[in-house]
This record gives sequence, C-alpha cells and structure tokens, in this order.
Amino acid sequence: MTQDGVDHVKSLIASILETRLLAQGITVTNLPDDLDLRDEGIIDSLGFMQLILDLEMGLAAQVDLSDLDPQDLTSVGALARHIAGSHFSS
Repeated sequence: MTQDGVDHVKSLIASILETRLLAQGITVTNLPDDLDLRDEGIIDSLGFMQLILDLEMGLAAQVDLSDLDPQDLTSVGALARHIAGSHFSS
C-alpha cells in the first residue's frame, strides 16, 4: 500500500460523497481519517452500499471488505487504507 493509493481512495470517497459532506460542513479537500461517515450522519446502511458500489466503479475493481473490522467500515481512514492495501502495491 502506498500513501498515494490511500490518498486516491480518500479522494474518490470525497468526490462520491461531496454533496453530503459539504451539507455537514466538512471540507472535501482534507477529509479527516477519523471521520466516521455513519456516526456523522453522512451515510446510512444503504448509503454505505452505494458508496462501495461507486468505489468499485471508480477503481474498476471489486472491493473486498471481509478482512476489515466491522467497527472500521465507515471510518474514512481505515476504509481508504484497507481498499488501497488491496488495490495499490507499495
């Protein structure tokens, strides 16, 4: 995993959720790693599924979350690192 890969995934998340993030007053240019998308009311369970589908389209690859701790599923940093680790080599 590279930092560029993590930044790329975070950028995709920010662009997918831009309208919702801005509505919550969250800047999309520096998405905090500890931002929990569910706890902040940005996405619900259906919104999470849509986010994953949109990420898969943006990455042109399937996203496997089976190894990610369920508590980290909606945390921007943990999700981005997990996906980058699966899709971007060091």
